[in-house]
Amino acid sequence: MYDIDLFEHTDTVNELLARYGVKFGIYKNNKFKEQLFPFDAIPRIIEKDEFVMLVKGIYSHISGIDLVQGKNREWYILEDNLRVPSGASYPMIAREL
Repeated sequence: MYDIDLFEHTDTVNELLARYGVKFGIYKNNKFKEQLFPFDAIPRIIEKDEFVMLVKGIYSHISGIDLVQGKNREWYILEDNLRVPSGASYPMIAREL
């Protein structure tokens, strides 16, 4: 089901992302902080009944959606970019590495 090679090379991909300075910025406690883009080979699966709440009824070929799951186990959309998302290059770089 999963690509074992991908799991074996996770550390190497993260090291290369760090070497090339692949970062993103977040605000935490009202301060801007840059951090390295983390690569994780394990896909996050959202159950169908949870995903139904997130469906917007708008379709696009590529979009950047930042999802977080709260302590209450509900999903929240932090950001929804329907333009070419700024974060789209991160997984593309990780895939290439």
